[in-house]
Amino acid sequence: MARDFMSYYSCSNPVDTLGWTPIPGIALDTLFLVVIQALAVIVLSSLFHSFLHRYNQPTAISQILAGMVVGGMGIRNAIVHVDVDNVEDMYNGYISAARILYMFLVGLEMDIAALRSTTRRCVAFTYATVAASLFLAAIVSSGMYGSMMHSPVRTPEMLAATLMVALTNTSSIAVARIASDLKLTVTENGRLLVAAAIGTNIICVVGDGVLSSTRMAKEKSQDLSLGFVALAAAGLAVWTVRPAVTRVNQRNVGQHHVKTWDLAFMIAAIWIVGNFPQKLGFDGLPTSFALGLAFPREGPAARSVSDALVPTVNGLLLPFYFATIGMRMDFNSMSGAIIVPGVLMMLLGLVGKAIGAAVASAYLNIPLCDALRFGVLLNVKGHVDTMNMKFAKSEGVWAEQALYAMIIGNLASTLVAGPAAAVVLRKEKEAYERRHQALESLGEEQELRMLTCSHSAHSTPALLSLVELLVTEPETQPAVQVLHLFDGGQKRAAAAAAAASSTTPYHQQLIDEYDAGRDAITDMNTVVDLYWRATGVAFRQIDIVGSSASRDVDAVCRCAADAHATLLLLPCFKEQRYDGKMACRLEERRELNHGVLARAPCTVGLLVDRPYRSIGASFQVPCSVDTSTRTLLHPCSDRAVTHVIAAVFLGGPDDREAVSVASRLADNPNIGLTVFRFVKRSTYDTVTSSTSRAAAAAAGDDLEQPLNEGDADERFMWRFYELYASREMAMYVEKVVESPADVVETLDAMAGMFSLVIVGRGGRQPVELLAGLDRWAEAGREMGAVAEILASNASMEMGSVLVMQQHTVVVPARR
Repeated sequence: MARDFMSYYSCSNPVDTLGWTPIPGIALDTLFLVVIQALAVIVLSSLFHSFLHRYNQPTAISQILAGMVVGGMGIRNAIVHVDVDNVEDMYNGYISAARILYMFLVGLEMDIAALRSTTRRCVAFTYATVAASLFLAAIVSSGMYGSMMHSPVRTPEMLAATLMVALTNTSSIAVARIASDLKLTVTENGRLLVAAAIGTNIICVVGDGVLSSTRMAKEKSQDLSLGFVALAAAGLAVWTVRPAVTRVNQRNVGQHHVKTWDLAFMIAAIWIVGNFPQKLGFDGLPTSFALGLAFPREGPAARSVSDALVPTVNGLLLPFYFATIGMRMDFNSMSGAIIVPGVLMMLLGLVGKAIGAAVASAYLNIPLCDALRFGVLLNVKGHVDTMNMKFAKSEGVWAEQALYAMIIGNLASTLVAGPAAAVVLRKEKEAYERRHQALESLGEEQELRMLTCSHSAHSTPALLSLVELLVTEPETQPAVQVLHLFDGGQKRAAAAAAAASSTTPYHQQLIDEYDAGRDAITDMNTVVDLYWRATGVAFRQIDIVGSSASRDVDAVCRCAADAHATLLLLPCFKEQRYDGKMACRLEERRELNHGVLARAPCTVGLLVDRPYRSIGASFQVPCSVDTSTRTLLHPCSDRAVTHVIAAVFLGGPDDREAVSVASRLADNPNIGLTVFRFVKRSTYDTVTSSTSRAAAAAAGDDLEQPLNEGDADERFMWRFYELYASREMAMYVEKVVESPADVVETLDAMAGMFSLVIVGRGGRQPVELLAGLDRWAEAGREMGAVAEILASNASMEMGSVLVMQQHTVVVPARR
């Protein structure tokens, strides 16, 4: 059976030494055919996608449609006369390369930490859909025994096994490509889809391997060891990839990319390891995927491999890979006797996936409609059944017409996935836009997705240190996006100066903006790699050339929406000088802060960093490598901590968000937290009364009674007191103030006491507490009066300030 499986990659006819084709003497014709068809596919798919992208259709659908058009042109028959049955043999090299390389990239780009938190859901959904499909195929095969498309079946067991694999299998490449193209992989449902597709595909590959090994044992017992050889080689490669790549990273430390020789060696190793199982008669897809999962993601090696493979695979191999699905269609041989069985096979696959998805939805509390849409996407076949179909035909399981019917069914199941994916994308976007993206409303079971934005490597350490402290479990934390807006003005000026100089060689005048900013990108790579290795938190760096403030705001907000971020962190426009004073050096940074605060789709945190603070720990290095000798004690115990921070609460949603962030930081054993609540003396008795707090909490729990802002504040602070202050995880202090001078004096006294002070942005705080602070409110329009008082303090002992603005859900008006 393994030898028959190899017919997917070759055929019984002699193979031309000049090309991968089963027909001798036409290597040049085949090459010419492939070039012509590839050009036609690229042009037509671009034309189709320019229309279909308006309806959120993935590029794979446009490429399949382009393949159908190109296949229907008759170019193949005009140049090379081959049957539809042998199209896969003619393109086997290109399809094999796409499968091996793309599945490696899928494993390399997969967010393993985020996948760990949804392992139970992925496993349950995968096994439910697989079991339902297998059970349905077994029932159907018993009724089809004796006749399969008017052809006698050799054995019922072979028909059952073939049909079970055909109905159960899922094209993991197609599902992963669709999810990546529509940016669904950042969502829990998107990761569930991709993981379930890969798991289903691997289960079917293992089933094929078992059948292959069984056939080997019947025919040639000595070939049975090939399966163990392939498995041992894959395990050895996955086990050695991390130490080998780590040595490559050590040789190229501080570089953006590794040396050319190292890159060539790694790509060659990936290709050899992925193809080795295929040379032995087994599928190399699981091996390449496992190799990508085990490949270290931090360091220049991963960046080099990704930058080298992604343009080639996404731009050349994958379009032709999906186009060949449509090229397999032979319109001349289509008839009702072929189309009807093909549609029935597609419907059988849908029914099996739908039954499994419905069962899984009841167990995992997933809406039934969403689960059924997931079932449609898991029924995508693509190229996965080619090996199974060709083997079934050679073994007499079904006739020629059945082979064409399966081709039509696989094509239809793949095309149907486009509208289903568009609906899933629309639902995910609506859910994100309507959900309150704030830490105050973030449940314990929900993941915290973060995005940081900075302009240089100088301002990045403080943001990444804050991310490190916010992450309580790095092994389950989704990858944090690091948006790098590096300056493009200096690069354009350098290019213009070089072009104007008569002594500059011509090849040096052609300065690319991205290449000219290589030093800034490399410096950012160094910082991100350091924090990745030191903290265990995964980071994804995105480099964008900065331009005007309005375009930068668009880029930041778009990236936050694409990442489905809950928290967006970016540096404040105020920067600390060497003498301790805070100043705005670039007006564009102020405009960027103002624009992001006005348009961000999630909660925003502005960090006023003080890297030159004279005492205490700073936020310039990870906690694990901090060499500070000063001993700090937790405010509620004698436990030593790295940072002592404070949160200021006056009232309103922004202040509640500030305390929510501080509470999450208090869960970190390296943090000691003190929360200061400012109250007016005239309202002190009411605010501090335990009876009023209990009443407010009870009123907050009664969903039928609407809460005003004051009740929401009381309920929130009561819960904070019960969860943190009463358990000595944080200190709670109430400051009674009578005049604006009391507020300013209390805030200025925080200098030297705390390395970070978290406050809410002004504008939604109690008016009575802000009376008399108009001067600071006017000066700090972006931050508010309280944040401006802290941020403008010129003391070298003052700590950094984090200004929080809670996300507000915009409810669309009903028409």
